[in-house]
Amino acid sequence: MRTKLIDRYLLSEIVLPFLGGLAFFTFVFLMFQLLRLAEFFIVHGVPFLSLLKLTSLLCVSFLPFALPISFLIGVLLAFGRLSTDSELIALKAGGYSLQRLTVPPLIVAGVVSILSLGLNLQWVPMAERALKAELTEIGNSRIVGAIREGTFTSGFYDLLVYADKVNPKSNQMRGVFIYDEREPKNPLTVVAQQGVWTNRKTSNGGSEAVLKLTQGNIHRSEATEGSYQKIDFDEYRLFLKIEGSAGAPVSKPKMLTASEIRKSIEHSRNRDLRQHRILQGEWWRRLAVALAPLCFVLLGIGHGSLPTRSVRSGSALVAFGVLLIYYGLLSWGGSLAEQGTLPAALALQLGNGVTGLWGWFAFRSASRT
Repeated sequence: MRTKLIDRYLLSEIVLPFLGGLAFFTFVFLMFQLLRLAEFFIVHGVPFLSLLKLTSLLCVSFLPFALPISFLIGVLLAFGRLSTDSELIALKAGGYSLQRLTVPPLIVAGVVSILSLGLNLQWVPMAERALKAELTEIGNSRIVGAIREGTFTSGFYDLLVYADKVNPKSNQMRGVFIYDEREPKNPLTVVAQQGVWTNRKTSNGGSEAVLKLTQGNIHRSEATEGSYQKIDFDEYRLFLKIEGSAGAPVSKPKMLTASEIRKSIEHSRNRDLRQHRILQGEWWRRLAVALAPLCFVLLGIGHGSLPTRSVRSGSALVAFGVLLIYYGLLSWGGSLAEQGTLPAALALQLGNGVTGLWGWFAFRSASRT
């Protein structure tokens, strides 16, 4: 009964700062996207529910990076407070060795690793796809936001666009001039009084933007034949396919689920060596990040148990150092795997290996005190 009470006490000491750290890092990651989200809401008039969906998808995509470091901070703060308040000495005097006290952190680390594994292999790729589809949908439905009135906008779906007046919220334009060079040998110049952008689904499940122009004319000239043609119209529509829309093939490895990435690895084995290495690196990177909390257990206990003047500042300093070293090694390992210098299974475990070894020495040092 007494043992269960101590375990529950340690669990509560770890979980609360872990949740606080998770909220903090998620907020920090979102800070980099706040300006973009604010622009969607203020300039493009994106509904609040769509912004809420975008925010939730972004949070899911951040979790694999936030979970391991938040767990480390939780362990550092928990054992740092126990050490500062002399509770750790009391527990050792009561017969609880530092090795025995690793059980609750290991339980939390196991739960966090399982959650990270599910996120990395299935939920995050699905969230990345949904995020890309949502951004494409917003960009398609609020496409006028990229056009500034009274200014020529080039490179816009291979169009040169000018409008006297632009209304981003209604996707309407007035006084429209368009130079269409999608067919270099047969360019078009379109002038219209009004234009409005709409969105429609294609037969393959994708989407395309449609520019409906009214009350204008089309000018076409062919230099080879020396001819010129003018066509007046009451209504003219330009169809512009949206790249990366729903229904489009997934090209980025981070958007592939576990089963898809395994199939892609097998498919590319004898076809594209570089792509095969990239896919293998992505697979082992996901597994490495999921195993990180287990490698941080001894490191957190070892450094947290050492006496310091300020628990919070000491924990933050250690966590920041681990963050730089771990993700630096993870990035370096990915490069080594892509170049074929080391097998992906070994290269992507460099971060876990170094932090695990670091934690072992820190834990041994703390056990002797």
